[in-house]
Amino acid sequence: MLLAAHVVVLAVLLFGAATIIEPLPRFISGWLHVGFADYVARTGETLPHLDARFNWPGFFTLAAMATRAAGMPDALPLLGWTPVVLNLLYGAIVFRLARAVSPEPRTAWLALWLFLPANWVGQDYFGPQGLNYAFYLILLTVLVVWFRPSPADRTRRGLDVSPRLARLRDALRLPAAPLLHEPEPARLGRGSAAGLMAAVLVIFTASTASHQLTPVAIVAAVAALALARRCTARSLPVLLGVILVAYISYLTVPYWSGHLEAMFGSVGNVTGTISSGAVQRVRGDDGHRAVVLVRLGFTVAVWLLAAAGAWRRLRAGRGDLAMLALAGAPFAVLALQSYGGEAILRVYAFSLPFMVVLLAALFAPARHARSRVVAAVAAGAVSAAFTAAFFVARYGNESFEQVRPNDVLAVDWLYAHAPPGATLVAVTSNVPWRSRHIERYAYRPLGLDLGPSTLPAIEQEMRRDAEGAYLVLSRGQYVFAESYLGMPAGWGEQLELQVRRSGRFRLVYANPDASIYVLLPASKVETDDKDR
Repeated sequence: MLLAAHVVVLAVLLFGAATIIEPLPRFISGWLHVGFADYVARTGETLPHLDARFNWPGFFTLAAMATRAAGMPDALPLLGWTPVVLNLLYGAIVFRLARAVSPEPRTAWLALWLFLPANWVGQDYFGPQGLNYAFYLILLTVLVVWFRPSPADRTRRGLDVSPRLARLRDALRLPAAPLLHEPEPARLGRGSAAGLMAAVLVIFTASTASHQLTPVAIVAAVAALALARRCTARSLPVLLGVILVAYISYLTVPYWSGHLEAMFGSVGNVTGTISSGAVQRVRGDDGHRAVVLVRLGFTVAVWLLAAAGAWRRLRAGRGDLAMLALAGAPFAVLALQSYGGEAILRVYAFSLPFMVVLLAALFAPARHARSRVVAAVAAGAVSAAFTAAFFVARYGNESFEQVRPNDVLAVDWLYAHAPPGATLVAVTSNVPWRSRHIERYAYRPLGLDLGPSTLPAIEQEMRRDAEGAYLVLSRGQYVFAESYLGMPAGWGEQLELQVRRSGRFRLVYANPDASIYVLLPASKVETDDKDR
């Protein structure tokens, strides 16, 4: 109970820091997902042509049902503490997994303790990926714990089945049978096995209807287990693949019919995927580049320490081919999709639960009193380093990842005054809009980082709308453009100054951080030009 209490406190301090300190929930994407759920709750329908995510509506329909059943007007109150709740859930699953494959409880507790600060990726906010990560962990943990073949049911080949592998074994200073003491499967009756397998299929189907990438990662991981002969359901990857292909083929037609290049254009382009996920992300101002480098260093450090832990387990004859397969399976994503430049982040997240179990084996078990002291000091140092790096990796971009109260006030004014059908224009996507009324207005930019960024482009975009258009300029957009997109310092303020001096726009709302403009009628602009 004491260890569990420490874990809960750590999770709150790590993942609740922004909620405790900042006045509003962070991440613009979370606010957008509130708007999606709100639309489903109000209409009972989805809009697959409006946004690609509506082709995978499982999470949004669940959120809509839950909020209405609870009597809540929308899901906005859930945003702040969702990361804490989800990470406590992840941690419980990782502990169960680690306990099933570890020789003693200390290893499992250490794996859980290191998992929390190592999970800096930030995919645990209110959205489909956070829930589907839990699906991913639950499904694979069920297979590892209850569907692992017993030693009598599998061929115990070790690593010495060929002279080449024997040489590799000797080079790594491994014993003749590094897999001698693999974990035993939990005992399971036929009825329980059938029930668990049915649960696996239900969870996977729910994931398939909720997220684009997680089901692919699940299929890759289950296939890795089957190929490594560490799953008794050898045909399960085929069945899961059929479910996935059937869903995409028949239920996501509005998306893939116009985005085949986006879906399959990066297949096999591993170099391009790594470049878009690592090299091309090192951009923006000095602060953002430093954060990206810390993230990359953190990723490499976890992988290297996990490799060392795996080597230590193999030397003790307690290697686990299932954990090695699951730790390596997510790297297949690099050959399938760049996922908007986030493939490396997703590979890190999907491999992390298994990496930390291997990593914990670097310190525990410690057999002798002296080695226990060394292991405790080393584990403490790694924990401290992970925690310090976590706050940089997760919150280092808070200048633009936070949601500013004055930006929300400006959006509230828009929703109160802009007529339905109006176009809402911003110069970057970093605006907390679309949390409601997503179908009522046209939004520019809809999903791109950078919208119309020059005065002529802004005016042209607004002239297209006969119903009226509103230009939103805010400090949050400027910081995002400068820190993340690499725009020059002061770019946003200069653009707003041009808007004010052009004589073509009228200020209709202002607060210390945000301004809203409408375009003057063309006849008025022509008259003013003649007078000048």
